[in-house]
Amino acid sequence: MMHPLRRYSIGFVILSCALVAACTHRTESVGPKFSGRLILLAGDNANGSDLLEFKAVPGAPDSHALLTQGVFEAVASPDQTRLLYSTKDGILLRDLRTGEVKPIIKGENYCLAWSPDGNRFSYKQKSPAKEKAPGEARIPAKLYISDLDGKAKMIWEDTLADYASVHLPDQSSVAERAARSSDCPHWISSDRLVFDRFLGTPPKQEQSEALKPNTTTMAILSDPVKFLDTERKWSIESICQAGSAAFLRPHDQAQPILIARNLDNLKTLDPAPVACSGCRFVGFAAQSCVPFFIADATSTTSELVSLNPANWQRQRGTIINRTFSVTATMLIKSSARLMIVGDVPGALLLIDTESGEIAALSNPMPGSSPEIPSPRPIVWIEK
Repeated sequence: MMHPLRRYSIGFVILSCALVAACTHRTESVGPKFSGRLILLAGDNANGSDLLEFKAVPGAPDSHALLTQGVFEAVASPDQTRLLYSTKDGILLRDLRTGEVKPIIKGENYCLAWSPDGNRFSYKQKSPAKEKAPGEARIPAKLYISDLDGKAKMIWEDTLADYASVHLPDQSSVAERAARSSDCPHWISSDRLVFDRFLGTPPKQEQSEALKPNTTTMAILSDPVKFLDTERKWSIESICQAGSAAFLRPHDQAQPILIARNLDNLKTLDPAPVACSGCRFVGFAAQSCVPFFIADATSTTSELVSLNPANWQRQRGTIINRTFSVTATMLIKSSARLMIVGDVPGALLLIDTESGEIAALSNPMPGSSPEIPSPRPIVWIEK
């Protein structure tokens, strides 16, 4: 028969081991376990960026593939099955399911944007400079819409381009001009496009209204195209692809950021202030109109908050044990509770929007740096 003292000692050892194992299990940090593919741009120079694909599979090494080089812009279709991207030679369409690539438009183009139904897209094209006076150039920009076979129609031609108006030199790269996304046209429905209009005329059409320089205009894509001006110029930050909610701010003000239920009537537009002071707008979650914001909670932590799209009231936030630079690019994938962040000097992170857990999407290429230069996530595709 076992002595009672020995029996207690064995029991104590077993209990201690169990407690140690439990504590070890609780403190283990593995980060969020998401499975999918990330398409992103990396690097930034006058010749464009690399278009990369990362595959993230829990418990397995991440795979990394270079899709193409020399890309200035890339934007995924609303259903996330196709990718439009621009190079110095033109606009190309990539099928994200098969990898097939089709050239669509030639020329130096920027400000790519999909229509909500995914059947058309808009873009701007630089035209040859025209001399206004000795030493002062006017740089026209043409706004087009096109179908996916490259059948394009010019909507507007400005005598002063958007990038000229903000004092960007003629030698500035397409990437520099494209970076000013708030100056690019935005689709608010499959037949309506909102853009900044400078002095100019519509193609092959008499202008019946008095021209208003520096105006935010809606183009109704009928035949012929109709134009409606707003009384105030707005800088549009983002429009939800799954609906018509929009974030914008007065063009002559840095703050406050405002939210509008829709942009159907620009003349009577009366947006409301966002209930998130000191927040930075991240973007709308994919496939929904849930807007996300991020703000510094402390010197070492951030808070990720969202608004209820029914009443735009602030929801409970999530604390992330990291701060982000002002140049960080972020992508929200709501159905997977995932936020992807590209930040300098080369961090590429997966963050659980509910728990705040962080995992690094690593670069497994032998002999290469673990950092990705200037990563900009484009689209996350779930498996």
